[in-house]
Amino acid sequence: MASEKPYRFTPSNGDKKNTMLTIGLLLIVIVVIGAVLIFFMTPKPTPDGVGQIENETNVVNTSNVIEICDDACFYKLAVNTNDYLACQNLSKPSTTESCYEEISNSSFEACKLVSNETKRNSCVTLFAVADGNMELCNLLSDGKEECRLAIDPCDQSTNKPLCKALNTNDPSNCLSDNNCLLNYSLTKKDSEICNLISQNAVSKACISSIKATDKCYQLSKPSERDYCYQLYAVYSDDYLTCTEINPATSYALSCYSFFAAKRKELSICNIFQINDRWNCYTNYSLLSGDLAGCDAIDKLATTHLYQCAFEYAKKYGNPAACNLIETPSTRSTCYQGAIIYSSQNLNWQYCKDILNFDWMNKCYSESAKIYNNESICDLSPKDYAKQTCHLAYSVNKSETK
Repeated sequence: MASEKPYRFTPSNGDKKNTMLTIGLLLIVIVVIGAVLIFFMTPKPTPDGVGQIENETNVVNTSNVIEICDDACFYKLAVNTNDYLACQNLSKPSTTESCYEEISNSSFEACKLVSNETKRNSCVTLFAVADGNMELCNLLSDGKEECRLAIDPCDQSTNKPLCKALNTNDPSNCLSDNNCLLNYSLTKKDSEICNLISQNAVSKACISSIKATDKCYQLSKPSERDYCYQLYAVYSDDYLTCTEINPATSYALSCYSFFAAKRKELSICNIFQINDRWNCYTNYSLLSGDLAGCDAIDKLATTHLYQCAFEYAKKYGNPAACNLIETPSTRSTCYQGAIIYSSQNLNWQYCKDILNFDWMNKCYSESAKIYNNESICDLSPKDYAKQTCHLAYSVNKSETK
């Protein structure tokens, strides 16, 4: 039996035409899809023929940015956008520093990265003042106080209401503070503000001083009138105005004492008789710091002399002022009060002038404790006194631990 031939399919002419048609349709679909994709992916030109800004920005932000944007490009970008990060893409440290400095007054982040201390302090201060932020002043390596004062000129003022009133020309910052209103009025030479002061004598004295015209006479009460003249004399620095005051009053004593101390003319006190004169001498010494007033008090006026010497010793930390007292027991009482009981102002430099040796050593011992300085003990002229002082210092240190 003869072998059979393998079967082969031979397409007809109709089948061939169908296959070709299918392929053609697929090609057409592919071409159409490609054209649509190309259309949507191609940047649309603006009326001026320039690509849209969004597309340009996208180019800068692509992963190939280093290849597309050079140093000049990044520098310009940093300046135009205040973007300190763009400065960090610059190739040279010196150019990066220049870039930070260029935008330091508009970018706080750039300001903090400026290496030049003077320029950095300048821009930090600028931002601190603009924001009214005292905390930013603490970032400064130098000029912290100047920075704070630039934000608030009254930051360290002991009288902030008055300071603000003067700086803003607005007395309402004084509220109802008579002293603040008075100082504002006298400083600004504004007599109208004097009328806001609630105390009649102070208000009239204020107006009198500014206008250089007596308004105190308008006050009906003698005590108010005398007080007004005392203040008028002080505010206008006119010693002769004291003569308008009843000489038998404390206002006259205060007025003459003030000018005696200010002019360092003790003889002004001689207008008074006996007790008032001693009081004026005392006021002179306490106001001027010149012990001559106490020394001028008659030694027989022991009460006045003691009061003057003791008050002076306390105020100026000088127990040697007690030397003016002739009676030893009274003098020791004065030493004791100034060195032991009222020693807040005690100044060891005056210890050497104390007449009583024991109180001199006590002065050194107390001073060593007050100033926490044991070496003061060595100023004592005798060895045993130095040892006593050192021992007292050590005991005091151990008790205060």
